[in-house]
Amino acid sequence: MVKDLTMHKTARAHLKSARYSKAIDTYRSILDENPLDEEAHLSMGGAYRALGEYQKAIDCYDKAIEINPDNDDNWYYRGKIFARLSNHKEALKCFDMVLRITPTDEFSWIAKAKALKGLGLLEEALQSIERAISINSRNEDSYYLKLLVLKRLGRKKEFDITLNELLGINPLHQAGEEFSHG
Repeated sequence: MVKDLTMHKTARAHLKSARYSKAIDTYRSILDENPLDEEAHLSMGGAYRALGEYQKAIDCYDKAIEINPDNDDNWYYRGKIFARLSNHKEALKCFDMVLRITPTDEFSWIAKAKALKGLGLLEEALQSIERAISINSRNEDSYYLKLLVLKRLGRKKEFDITLNELLGINPLHQAGEEFSHG
């Protein structure tokens, strides 16, 4: 067990220092000793993700999910890969799983909204954004995403209200210039 903890510490140090290949090698050694080490699969997936090796990352997340389907991180990071690949349908499935496990995860509500927006389901995206805002009314990303959706929906009045809310949180937000009132 001490060896396992030491190896995890070494692997995390490699990750933190962006030595992703070394981290992967260390996680492989951990998994040789204990193939059911969920943390090793999840973290190795993160290293592959950082290297842009998305299918290998997905495989790691799938293994972590197989070991523990109730860990929201396993689903969240899998969803982030599919979102990056613009596979909004698969990303949405992952974020829905996260939200079944942890319904108050504002970042998953935002990610779900992005997936819905990518699928053209703008009303549903707006509902997810509202959930994120109800959890954290100070998150600028939620308001900015809401602006993008409202603009696509052509809802000028709600758009203006949301822009003012966002600028109330951060008067210097890029949206002020991007969507100037002029």
